Amino acid sequence: MRSLVGCLTLILAALPVMAQTLPLNPRKPTGFSTIEQRYVYAPPDEGHFEFPLFPGSGTTGELLIEEPEMCNGSASARVDYSKSEGTVRVRVHYDGLPYRMSAAFQEDRSTPWNQFPVSVTEGKWQIWFVGHIFDKYSIFYYDALTGILIGNEYDVEVEDLPPSAIPVVLPVLHMMQLTPHFESDPNTLVADVDITKDYHQLLDAEGSGGVFVAYIPKQLCKPDELTLYYTDNGLPVDIAMDWDNILDSIHAGYGFALATSLEPDPKPAYLKSRDNIMIGWGGGYPFNVPDGYTSNTLTGALSLRETCETHEALRFPPSIYDFCGPVE
Repeated sequence: MRSLVGCLTLILAALPVMAQTLPLNPRKPTGFSTIEQRYVYAPPDEGHFEFPLFPGSGTTGELLIEEPEMCNGSASARVDYSKSEGTVRVRVHYDGLPYRMSAAFQEDRSTPWNQFPVSVTEGKWQIWFVGHIFDKYSIFYYDALTGILIGNEYDVEVEDLPPSAIPVVLPVLHMMQLTPHFESDPNTLVADVDITKDYHQLLDAEGSGGVFVAYIPKQLCKPDELTLYYTDNGLPVDIAMDWDNILDSIHAGYGFALATSLEPDPKPAYLKSRDNIMIGWGGGYPFNVPDGYTSNTLTGALSLRETCETHEALRFPPSIYDFCGPVE
């Protein structure tokens, strides 16, 4: 106890000095190694990077597609970008992309805010460009009387909100539909995608600014009971992603990702500009799940891949807390 008190005394005594010497504005990350004196990943303005994709790289509540031809195959992506030319080029190669596969959830995964297909028959694929992985923020409106989520600022008309509506600012992921439908060769299960976008205005295949995705409370009284939320119908083009900002996000440690979704063809209107939550090949940069491993969609814990089969990811657990319930 005496040594603990002594340590605390030293720490408290040092706080004024620490407060004077610690920088108020930390150096902006750039991907440049001061030890190696070079850009170790994602140099600014002009460059490229490559990363592997893995089967079933989805997240909580999604259908993770892991078929034998995928586990026995491979996929990889390369991103080339040039600020001077104003382009971002994405190339993805698949060896083992199922041809017109069918898949289904055991039950409807739709929510009061988003509708999803229960099943897909002879589906095709789309690639999703995932930037700003929860380093952006958006306003969500909740009813202060009930605590229930009303909707995102881009899905509601503010003048139509009830007087009890309150704004809550929450982190979002920004993604956009990189490709229209595509499929593999039915004989080889090989597919190659090559698409180029505008460096400063990354519009989706529908011509919109993409979508925001969030994992947020369904009710403020139960802040630990989350739901998946997508904005609908595409975001305005003036808030489309800019590759400069995505590089900043990568350098700050948030990363970048690509995901491949199984989609109905044709897509229903309610899926415009957003993905179906049935995910096959996917991967991130600069961090990724090591080859031969899989990650727990709730905790992120890694484990050796022991099976290869399409399955439903773990769902969000029910709430532990209820701040509006009776006090015991």
